[in-house]
Amino acid sequence: MSAAPLLLAGASLVLLALGAKRMVPPTAGGHRGTARPPGRVARSRAGRRLAARLERAGAPVGPAAATAAAAAGVAVAGLGAFAVMRTPVAAVAGAGAAIGAAAAYLRSADGRHLDRLEAQLPGVAQGLSASLGAGLSLRQALARAARDAPEPARAELRRCVAELELGGRLDDVLESLAARVPARELRIMTTAILVQRRTGGNLALALGRLSDRLEERAQLARELRGATAQARMTAWLVAALPLAGGALTEMVAPGTLARDLGQGPGPYLLGAALVLYGAGVVLIRRVGRVDA
Repeated sequence: MSAAPLLLAGASLVLLALGAKRMVPPTAGGHRGTARPPGRVARSRAGRRLAARLERAGAPVGPAAATAAAAAGVAVAGLGAFAVMRTPVAAVAGAGAAIGAAAAYLRSADGRHLDRLEAQLPGVAQGLSASLGAGLSLRQALARAARDAPEPARAELRRCVAELELGGRLDDVLESLAARVPARELRIMTTAILVQRRTGGNLALALGRLSDRLEERAQLARELRGATAQARMTAWLVAALPLAGGALTEMVAPGTLARDLGQGPGPYLLGAALVLYGAGVVLIRRVGRVDA
């Protein structure tokens, strides 16, 4: 037991050190403002997707640092669970719980970013409609919206304006925006703009009507989330009870979990309980999901 803390600390330090250089803005040669080539993780397809999600989530780390931190958490959780229960099943469960916690944090932060962006889209569509109605071109309307929109919509629109200033085609820029930000309302707005540009019609009027529809969808989603908030909270509290009960049991009587779950039929019962617990969490998420 005395070696377990040393193992945990050593694994944390080694794995975190692998991504320490990615936790600061990249520079080359110690000169500020000089971009450093992306690492192997950032160059991979999965690394690029992870980098995009980290950027949307507002995490101040790169994909390499996030991967190293997640690996450290997995090692700590797995070794810690094994030190408490003395069974490989517990180590696998601890590592899986760490992976799930990291994925849940990233998904939650990414979801909050997308929710804020979707809440701002009715105002963005209305602003574009007003600019187009005043006689501005779509490029000029996008530039004005990039100045007037709040964050995070402002950052995404500014990126679009920068791509246009570098010679990008408007259709390609809008399609890139929809692919970069997987928000359903944003996909609806960009599709409406592209269809109107290709088939003709009053784009200002279409965006004005779209703004009303997006606002109605956002209002319906808020009402649904409010109506199901108590049920979802109750479900998560029930899901947390087994974990809290196990932690309290180990605190009151250290070694109880190792004696009961680390020998005989205990590991099999623990494995079956974990499978059922995971299935319950998945069902809770599906039942509590709100799609307006």
